[in-house]
Amino acid sequence: MKRRLFDRPSEQIALVAVLVLLAVFAVPMSGQIHASNLFPAIRAASNSSELPKVVKIVTFVPLPGQAATRMYTQDEYGRTYLYVEHGAQSLTVVDITKKCYPQMVDHKPGSVELARYEQLWGGGSIQASPLFTVSKGFDNQGARGMLSTLESCNLQDAKLLRAFGANYANLVDRDRRLVFFASPRYLFVVQDSRLTTLDLLNN
Repeated sequence: MKRRLFDRPSEQIALVAVLVLLAVFAVPMSGQIHASNLFPAIRAASNSSELPKVVKIVTFVPLPGQAATRMYTQDEYGRTYLYVEHGAQSLTVVDITKKCYPQMVDHKPGSVELARYEQLWGGGSIQASPLFTVSKGFDNQGARGMLSTLESCNLQDAKLLRAFGANYANLVDRDRRLVFFASPRYLFVVQDSRLTTLDLLNN
């Protein structure tokens, strides 16, 4: 009489242990989980988990458990930082230079340096600022947030907003076609490859 593989309880326990070890070592040590594991978190926050076809979740990082009151980016000496404010006193800083590997860092916002220009002999001017300076990026608050947030009145944006739910603040980085969604618990990095009005005007 032939015995089936993994028929004994001890063999089954050994198989489960091996699978658990494989799963543990397959996850990056930074603890950042990529798109294949994200959708249950979004379903929990939303009635609709369907994202537009050309939108994909790149990764996410945990946040300290406080609501995001403002988000903005700065380019600082060749690196890009996302600042997530939680009220007036608390700030979470994420290095988003590499969109697939955002890193929480201990970093203070730099003082924005005004661009310097030199007059050209034939007329006009050219920017003469050093290559690596501190410059403003995108801001999701007030007048500074024009075109830097998704809008529920826009039919294209409404579907993406519904996928995440009302607990998420958002910030749009249109240069890199990224959207950052922040809840008290998570920051999601989303690649948004949808065509915009600006794309159509430029073509």
